[in-house]
Parts: sequence; structure tokens; C-alpha cells
Amino acid sequence: MQQRNRQTTCNINSSNKNNAGKMFCSLLLLSSCLVAIRASSLIPPRTQQLFVLQSAVSLEKLNTAAKAEEVSYNFETQLKVNSVWSQDESQLLEIHHSKHYVAAPGKAKRSITSLPDRPFYIALVKGQPEQLIAHTSRDQSLLNLERGVASLLQLRRSSGEADTELDVSGHCRVRYNFKSTTRVEKHKTDCALWDLRVSYHPEQALGVSQNSQEQVDYELSADGALLRAESKETHRLTLAAKPDVGSLVRGNLRLQHLAEGAEQVQQLEHATLEAAMESLLEWYRVFPLEADVDGAIGELKKQTLLEQFEQSAEQLQEEDVGKSSLALAYAQLLPLARLTKQPEFEELLQTHGKLATQLVDLLGAVQTYDAHNATFGHFYKGAETSQQSLELLEKYLQSLAVATHPERAILEHLFGWLQQQEKIGGAKQSKLRDSVLQTLATLTRQSGLDANDALLQQLRDLLIDGLSSKDASLYVRALQNLRDPLTIDVLLKQATESKDAKITVAALQALKSFPAANFATPHRQLFESIFYQRQRRFDSSARTLALDVLLAMRPSAEQLGQLLDYLASNDRQFELKTYVLQKLRMLAEICPRFRGMFRSALTQREHVNNYNVLGQRGLTTVLTRQLSQSPAFNETLLSTQEVYQGILKRGSVEFLLHAGREQASSFKLGIYTAGLGSLVGDSDEAADDGIPADDELQSEETVTAGMEISVQGAQLRPLIFFNGQTELMGHVWGGSASDSTPAYQATTLAQDHEHYIVLASGATLHWRVLGARSVDLNGKVGFSLWNRNAQTEIQQNTGSAVVGHIAVGFTYAKLVQDFTLTHEPKLSLQADLDFYSGIKLCMQLQRPEQLLTYSNVRSVYLQNVEPAYAKHLRSTLTHKSAGRTFALNQKNNEMCNQIIES
Repeated sequence: MQQRNRQTTCNINSSNKNNAGKMFCSLLLLSSCLVAIRASSLIPPRTQQLFVLQSAVSLEKLNTAAKAEEVSYNFETQLKVNSVWSQDESQLLEIHHSKHYVAAPGKAKRSITSLPDRPFYIALVKGQPEQLIAHTSRDQSLLNLERGVASLLQLRRSSGEADTELDVSGHCRVRYNFKSTTRVEKHKTDCALWDLRVSYHPEQALGVSQNSQEQVDYELSADGALLRAESKETHRLTLAAKPDVGSLVRGNLRLQHLAEGAEQVQQLEHATLEAAMESLLEWYRVFPLEADVDGAIGELKKQTLLEQFEQSAEQLQEEDVGKSSLALAYAQLLPLARLTKQPEFEELLQTHGKLATQLVDLLGAVQTYDAHNATFGHFYKGAETSQQSLELLEKYLQSLAVATHPERAILEHLFGWLQQQEKIGGAKQSKLRDSVLQTLATLTRQSGLDANDALLQQLRDLLIDGLSSKDASLYVRALQNLRDPLTIDVLLKQATESKDAKITVAALQALKSFPAANFATPHRQLFESIFYQRQRRFDSSARTLALDVLLAMRPSAEQLGQLLDYLASNDRQFELKTYVLQKLRMLAEICPRFRGMFRSALTQREHVNNYNVLGQRGLTTVLTRQLSQSPAFNETLLSTQEVYQGILKRGSVEFLLHAGREQASSFKLGIYTAGLGSLVGDSDEAADDGIPADDELQSEETVTAGMEISVQGAQLRPLIFFNGQTELMGHVWGGSASDSTPAYQATTLAQDHEHYIVLASGATLHWRVLGARSVDLNGKVGFSLWNRNAQTEIQQNTGSAVVGHIAVGFTYAKLVQDFTLTHEPKLSLQADLDFYSGIKLCMQLQRPEQLLTYSNVRSVYLQNVEPAYAKHLRSTLTHKSAGRTFALNQKNNEMCNQIIES
């Protein structure tokens, strides 16, 4: 018997007519209504109720002004709900379904005849669904749908209850809004099964953005029985760096009451709910409400990697490096490659040796032990390994270094290989050993190992021990890639105590790579000691790096004032002062808060705020420039050129990808030189330029030059152009550097994200994004001792591609969106140095016109029905960005005019 509602009356027109009395009576009435709701069941005991269940899912384009054609499916079935056991607030519901169909927009409507005619059961405890009892042969997709039905029956009867619930979407945060005694809203956020990550990129700018929410509306009868339960959810999925690329997924699950059934419901004669459930378990199983992913939604087309690779071979040629076509083919091969086993990789390496340079890039991005074993097994033959194989192994390791989720077995193998090399020694494979060390350090950081992990501890000890070896800089570089907070004090010791300027600079470079949050006040004091040379003198590069860290730590007004006071000091390092001023001005351009503090500090210092101090005489340059912005990617260039005696001492060009407040370094090119001042410092009028020479360290510098490359924060083994004056003069007289020479050619992984979402209807959504960048960096140098000038040209050609795949559906319907985003940004840097009469340096930075193409295919499939149905909607958008020549600074403009006029 259903309990009758308690009658509660309250005469607010009685003698007590004050407001407090009215409020009390109103609350009492509402309380009585809520008690009545709590005492009722959504499905009245011992009755049969008829419902219709409707599920609709759609894939919508983002930010479209005009209404786009709909890509969606609708599923409908009729439910007969029998209350076959009840006691107190516990209940067992038996649910039969019939008359099923699935439809797509238009006239595509198909009846479903293959759905087994077997009931499923929902066990409710204290009025809430707790378990599902379904047939053992239910497929995953339909089982999830039944869990979705059970979840619609989850309704709390007062706002004071728990703020988390477990349903088909896992544990969710919930908030109830009681509109009246018959209408309730439930808002769900942060559901566990909305973000089932398979892989993700630790750099947010290279990741994806997701915004998910769900609202469930309940309509009840006056007795508290269910009339309607409707779930509406949205999942907005976009690229973090380009919010207009992605999809909006909408889901709607509606359970609508039709009538009370006429059939008499036979009751299960058992004393407890557990006993009633036990009686069903001969052919049935008990399942939790939380859904499982239906893996079928993410299955790939049946094809071997060898077949797909051969189909893409035309886009994987040597001449395609630096083009978006190669990057696109690379990204499209990766999903299948990650499922491929070692024997097929070995066959691929054997049969396509001519494409080995592209193959090793691909295998590095795969990040599985099968791919790693195949690569090392094919190329590495111990002491008998050829020079070509060593170079290809290095190339594989450079690609692997960008990986974000390598299998642990790869790390263990590389560490074991290093230990073996320690015993063997030998200089022939020193470059390979360096690359293995840098890659292992980077992969260990990317893997996010616990600080007490045995492998991390062993690697940390190996690197710290290596600091006392002859190749200390190699281990400092590896510590930079590892970025273990426990090594900060070790690196600071190297920076402050090492007598070798190269080690000091390398240690500070490593420290600069750490997040500023890792440093404390004692660390700041040591960086200040280096910059202000409070204990001893330091190389100017070491001081600029120390300054970078101090600024990253967000200086106070007092600390900023000290930096400004330094500009008016008697320090004769004018290039360093130029660096300080340009760095402060650059930060003031970027950050409004810093700009206000900077202006205020300048206003308070008349001895600094004048032309004599602020009109710096150095050639050093620090600047940032916007390369592209929406509707293209939001990318900037950060250029630092540290000059010494008119010669570039240390310079870098870094490309930064932005996503809101987040940014990620996609590529960084660094150039360093030493000892070249003697070649240009003997000009006739060098003493007449009015600029005092910078302080010189006592040690003699070896003439040397080289290049450092960092890909997405992974520092690669440096490339040495020449070491010693003999090698340099060989290049000068032989002209070997005057032809365009490749410095770096590779295709590496960028975006790498995959995860699943379970909708309220139980449908599974699969979301995968893979991006690749193919880079061709080349340069040439012309040098004339007779004319006393030099010309340098660096050209970077980049092909970029992002491939996205979204699939959502269940056994009888599926929606798919495939998109590609391609563009080919290029950049050229020309530098002309004239040291015939004084020193003049002119730099020109140019970016030619570029085209961004966004292609989109949205499809709907009705499957496992007769006849099957498919429809595809295609669209393409292009955006052209005009070419640009970037203004550097006024000093550079003046120098360029002087060189052109001479």
C-alpha cells in the first residue's frame, strides 16, 4: 500500500499575523511536501508502468554563423517497467523493451530486429539505483544503455544529501534545484568517465580543452511517481591552441511516462532484495552502475602498417621534409603504428631502407617497446655499427625524446645500455652515448616518475657522478633535460663554484629551464650574487642567464629598483646593460602589472631615467614578435642576441605556441661562439667608436662555434661547427660553409592526446588528436677577410599538421568527425656584419606568406540494421596570412642603413 500524504494545515490569517509566523508556516508547508516526496517511489510498488525511451546524439561544428546541416542519430524504444519485488525503500524493477528503431536526419529510419528480447533488472536501495542485473550475453554498448536508464532513476529527495553520486558516468559532483514539489533539476559536473585519458600532452598549449556539463530534469506526479526524466549534456572539445577547431557533442536521453500497464505484476517471493537478485543469477550477472568503455568505437580500419606506409610513401620522400604533406602522412600513420608488433616493424625497416630517415622519426613517436626493440635491433650492432646506422639511431632518439608517454621498458633498456657503455668505453660511439643520455633524461621527466622511483634515483646518481668527469657539460645538459628539483642545489654549486665558464653557463641554462616555483629565497640570493658579481667575476652569458631566472621569479618593486640602479652603475659591461634594459622593456610590453611597476620605479629614479643611461650603446638585442594569430595559431618569436666585441656570442630564436595564458616552446635554435673577436677586432677605427671594451676574463678562449637545438623543451646534443682556428680557416678558405647546408631535418610529434567519454545514454565517445611538425633548418655563411665582412642566412621551413578524430555512438548508430589542420610557416634570418671601418651588424627577419587549411568531414552511420546507411558532410576553410618583415630595434635599423649606404 502506498503511504498517503500527511495533511498539514496552517492558518496564516490567525491572530499571529506577523512575518515570522508567515515564514514559519511557509517552511512547514514546503517541509511537508518534501517529506511526501521522500515517502513515495518513482515507480509505485507492485505496478506496471509504460515508458518511451528516446536517445539523441549530435555532432555540431564550432563557431558557425550559418546553421550547418545536422549530423545526429536518434534511438527510440518502448519500456515496460514491472515492480517485481519491494520492501520498505528497497525495490527490484524488471524492464522489457520493444519496438526499437534508429534514425538519422532526413528519411533515414531503420527498425532494429536484432535486439534480444530479454529483460534487465534494476536494484534500488533506499530508493536509489545501486546495481544492474543483465543477461551475461549483453554487448557492452547495450549494457551501458541500460545503465543509463537506471541512472535516470537516481533522484535525491532533499538538498541536504551528499553532493556526489555514482551513475553511468562514474562519480559526479551534483547539485539539486527543487523548483517545486513536482519539478526538480539536477546539475552534474566533474564526472569521472568524462575524461578517461589514454594519453595526453603535459604542455597545456599542445593539449586539448574540454568543457562538459549535464542537467537532468525530473517531472513527478503529485504522489511522487516519475512522469519524465530528461538528461541534456554538452561536451565541447577543442584544441587548446586553437579553440575554433574541434566539435560540440550534444546528448539527450529522455524517459517519458505513457500510462500505467494493465498487466498484473507477479511478485518474486523472497524475504530480502539479495535473495530476489540471487534467484536471477542462473543466466544473469550483477553489474555496477558505472559504465565501461565500449572499445569498438575506437577500432581502426583493418589494415597493416606496411600497407598503409606504402600508400603514403609518396609523401614521405626526402624532398618532402619541411612540408605539411609529410607531417600529415606521419600523423595519420601513428594510430596503427602504436598497435603494430615488432616483427612487422622489422619487415618495414628491411623493405623500406631508402626511407629510413623518415621511418626512424615515425618509430620514435610510436613510443612502444616493440618499435624500440625493432629499431635498436636493426641498426645497432655493437662495435660493428656503421656510421650511417649510428646517425639513424641518433635521429630515432631525437624523435623519441619528444615522446610524452613512453613505455617504461624503453627507459630501462636505455639505462642498461648506458651502464654497459660505461664499462666498454670508446670514443667511436660517444655521440650516440650523448644522445642516449639526453633522451633518457627527457623521457624520465616526461614519464612523471615518483621522486623515490628506483630508476629515477639511479639516473640522478649517474648524472651527479658524471659532473666530476671530463665531459661535465654533457651531464649538466642531461640534468637540464631531467629537471629534477632535487638536483637544483647541485646545479647551483656548479654555477657558483666551477672555474670553467662553459660549465657555469651550462649549469645556469639548466637552472633557467626549471619552473620558477621550484626556487626559494636562498636560491634568489645566489642568482643575485652571480648577476651582481658579489663574490667573484662571471662570464657575461652567465650573468644574463641569472637575470632571466630572477625575472622569472617575479621581482618585487625593491628588487626591480636594484636592477634599474645597476644600469647607472660604473660596470663597463655595456652589452650586459643593454640586455637588462631590453629585457625589462620587453616584459613591460607583455605584462600590464610589470609595466606599471617598471614605470613607477623609473619615475622614482632621476639618475636612471635619462638618455645618458637609457640610450644604451650595445648591439645586444632582446625582443619578442607576433608571428601569427587567430584565425591562425597564436605563435610568437622570442629572439635573444648577446653580442661581444661586435660578434654574436650567444643567440637564440625560440618559437612559442600560446593557448590563453599557457605557452609551450615548439622549437628553439641557439648559436654560440667564442674567440672570434680577434678576427674582427683589428679594424683601423675600432678605437674611435667611443665604446669602451667590455671586461675580459683572464683565460684564453679557443676559437669555436656551434649550434644548440631544443625541440619542445628537449635539449638535443649540440652540433659543433668548428673547434679551433685551424678548422675555422679551413671553412673560410675552402668556402665549405658558403653553400646552403642542412643543420636539422626531422619530423617530430606535437599534439598527442587520446581519451574517452561516456555519455548519459551509455554511448561511448572517442577523441584523438595527433599533431606533427616537419622541420627543415638550413643555413650558409660567407666570410671575407679581404673585404672584412660576413653574411649569414638561416632558413627554416616547417610543415605542420594536426589530425583529429571524434567518434561517438553505440551498437546501431555512430557519428564520426575527422578533421585536418595544415600550414607551412617559414622564417628567414639574414645577418650582415661589416668590420672594415668600425663594427656594423644588420639583421633582417622575414616571414613569407602562409596558408592555413582546415578540412572537416562529419559522418553519420546506421549500422547492424537493414539496409545500412551512411552520409558524409565535407567542408574546407582556408586562411591566408600576408608575409612580414619584422622591425627589430632602432639601433639595428641605423646599422642596416649604414651598411646599405657603404
